[in-house]
Amino acid sequence: MAARTLRMTRREVSALFPGDPRTRYDDAMLGWSLAFHASYFAFVAEVLPGWLFGPLGVVLFLRYFNRWHEALHSDQRGASRWHPARALLVVVSPVYLGRAQLEELHVMHHREEGSEADPDREMMECGPLRSALLCLVQPELMAWWYLRRRGMGPRLAVEMFTHAATWSALMWLGGLRGFIAYNLVVRVGNALAWLVFAWLVHQPWLYGHVEPPEFPRPLRWLWIALVGHENYLGVRFHFLHHLFTAVPDRRLPALARRLHPPAAESAPEGA
Repeated sequence: MAARTLRMTRREVSALFPGDPRTRYDDAMLGWSLAFHASYFAFVAEVLPGWLFGPLGVVLFLRYFNRWHEALHSDQRGASRWHPARALLVVVSPVYLGRAQLEELHVMHHREEGSEADPDREMMECGPLRSALLCLVQPELMAWWYLRRRGMGPRLAVEMFTHAATWSALMWLGGLRGFIAYNLVVRVGNALAWLVFAWLVHQPWLYGHVEPPEFPRPLRWLWIALVGHENYLGVRFHFLHHLFTAVPDRRLPALARRLHPPAAESAPEGA
């Protein structure tokens, strides 16, 4: 069901489905970041075997990534200017932008969706294989994209140096074994996250629908078990997320029912 079916103003949607405070997601983001780093340290200390750190690390990274995404779109009013979650990032690459720049790029994607000014456009508008390859180098791709347009200011230089130093310290701590495991886990986790949010969610069978189709039941259950129910709703209702970015993912099914009442019987619970 295309956008022309929408019958509510942004103000009405905001009144009925207010955004969550940022701390709700910053706190969770911090928890998943700490859990990820703890799993890596346990692997380095040979407490956690590699066969377990691999899938566990990817899941923890995805949970962390999702909470960061939700924090970015939450209600920023009253949020403290600093939170440990915003400093304790999971650094994916030695070439990694600052938090503010990464969030700015995502806001730009929402504002410039599909245009030449959309930083995610390359990952969105190609086939799945090319998109997957681009998603594997997403940190470097975004750094190159941003620095060509904005340049390197003193604050960004300090943040990027800090991220490079953090990555180097983690590699030194883990040795060759840690180097291989850490980079495999964060690359796979980051590539999966971006393949979903930059490519999958913008496919015509899913994007552009107020009441999108359900995923097959086994895939839906696995998705929810690994990444969470809210993330599943955010992926399925990504079109509504683009239209009303402040509405929490868990409220998107209820918003869909308000916007498209005839489909209410097929919409999942989420109010």
